[in-house]
Amino acid sequence: MLKTKAKYQTWIRIYKLLIFLVISLIFLLATLLPVNLYQRVLSGVLALPFMYIALILSYSVYQFAAFGGNYQSKIHDLIVAKVNWGGKGKILDIGTGSGSLIIKLAKTFPKSFLTGIDYWGGNWEYSKAQCQQNAEIEGVSDRIDFLKASAAELPFNDDEFVFLDLFMDEKIFGDEKELLNVLKKHGVSELNSYKLAKEMKLPNFLLNKKVLGNAVILSGRK
Repeated sequence: MLKTKAKYQTWIRIYKLLIFLVISLIFLLATLLPVNLYQRVLSGVLALPFMYIALILSYSVYQFAAFGGNYQSKIHDLIVAKVNWGGKGKILDIGTGSGSLIIKLAKTFPKSFLTGIDYWGGNWEYSKAQCQQNAEIEGVSDRIDFLKASAAELPFNDDEFVFLDLFMDEKIFGDEKELLNVLKKHGVSELNSYKLAKEMKLPNFLLNKKVLGNAVILSGRK
């Protein structure tokens, strides 16, 4: 019997892509209706921004996914490579998603214990259950806990973790000073941020500010 493979979703929400594709298609089909020329031209013009966004999202999904450029996995590999740590203790992964990064960390540091937190809201296409399943498939479920929690209100004791990682938009990083205060309360004394675009070569489309143009890697340790 073939072993079940772990399933890691990309950061792009597919339902949003489908919405823009459907709206684009509706406007394009409207140009074929037996109406006056002005209405057909207007429908074509209205279709353009939706087509542009759908193109960016479609290309981003392709570049992030394993069947395309595999950049999501490459970015996680970069984050793991930047971990300057002895490998023993507890790691906190903020914004776990479908578990790709935290599982890579668990496999790289076999003596570590890890906790991954995320909100896993209804608008996202991954869940805590999916993370747990992926960790079990990858053979690291005994060292990882997944919790539904907010980065601004970490439900942990002070000094519980020796290392944390976070991959986020630079604008959020700049506005969320409270996040850094919370992290310091939990024993983080050294914080480093890396702008992704300076750390690895990315396709021009991914440099769009709506995709990874503002992305930063934040890591902290005691």
